[in-house]
Amino acid sequence: MSYSIDEIRLMLEEVLPESRKAIRVLLFFLSNPSEDFTKYMIMKNAVVEKIDKIIERFLRLGIILMVDEEPKTYRLNEENKYVQLFRRLLPD
Repeated sequence: MSYSIDEIRLMLEEVLPESRKAIRVLLFFLSNPSEDFTKYMIMKNAVVEKIDKIIERFLRLGIILMVDEEPKTYRLNEENKYVQLFRRLLPD
């Protein structure tokens, strides 16, 4: 059985409601792996507010990389072990 990324997001949010913002941000990056985003673009496209703690945690875990300082932009780190695991779990 195969699920769409939106179906997976809804299931994860139902099981892990306290992680809703992080799930949305993570799936947004996984859906746009080679693009760079500012915090504003992430909040707008992932439909979340106040993502500073999520960005800090993802940077600390190596899930995303800061690719520019001015303005600060972020990109998915395809070489990260967590990203590789999520890639295997999600449909192409």
